[in-house]
Amino acid sequence: MQKQLGFTRLRPVARITPGVLGQNGMETGEILLGIIQRISPAVLITIDALASRRLERLGCTVQISNTGITPGSGVGNARKEISEKTMGVPVIAIGVPTVVDAATLAYDLIGKDSEAKTEPNGQKMMVTPREIDLLIERAAKLVAFAVNKALQPQIDAEDMALLVGE
Repeated sequence: MQKQLGFTRLRPVARITPGVLGQNGMETGEILLGIIQRISPAVLITIDALASRRLERLGCTVQISNTGITPGSGVGNARKEISEKTMGVPVIAIGVPTVVDAATLAYDLIGKDSEAKTEPNGQKMMVTPREIDLLIERAAKLVAFAVNKALQPQIDAEDMALLVGE
């Protein structure tokens, strides 16, 4: 396909969307370890949704780190850490805040601790904006363009849009 489209200088890139444990019955970290052992990538880039500690960060910030990520930790469902230590290759973690816990939301809105009222029967509640689908779509495009431009710097914006399905 590279030759047919005239992109003969593309760097090799592999992509996977492993889903979550509840969908496939497998830990993402275990799936990634199998892939890493098979193809020996130079780096692993993980992209995930995050829980925010501030309401105004929802859909407005992007977090990038080289220390990895622990999927589910922001919503109290921590899974196996995905980091250079656990994967054996450098990890770049990219996250976009999409949810905030109800206690944080209440504090942001009324300025006092409302944890008891926002956690009925001791259950933590997470809140997401009504326009979450649009927020996710925009964040996905932003992150896709950024990652692809970092990996394929020789490609112009118009060709990049074709490659990422824009």
